[in-house]
Amino acid sequence: MAEKKGIKACDVIKVSSNHGYIKAKALVTKRIGTLKVDGREIDTIGIPIHWAFQGLTRKGFIANTLTPFVDDANT
Repeated sequence: MAEKKGIKACDVIKVSSNHGYIKAKALVTKRIGTLKVDGREIDTIGIPIHWAFQGLTRKGFIANTLTPFVDDANT
């Protein structure tokens, strides 16, 4: 996918979802390949997710920005 999009290692890229976007440095690897699902090719990416303390991160640089905020009443 990186080759198709012209992304090289250490390029700063923008990753977005319906919830927001982040900027990150690309780590181009062959470890995560294209999947075939119902005959369609699906590209995937990996992003480490963590919860940081408020004030220690800058908006647009934490992966949790991409995911919905959901509380689990059991935890």
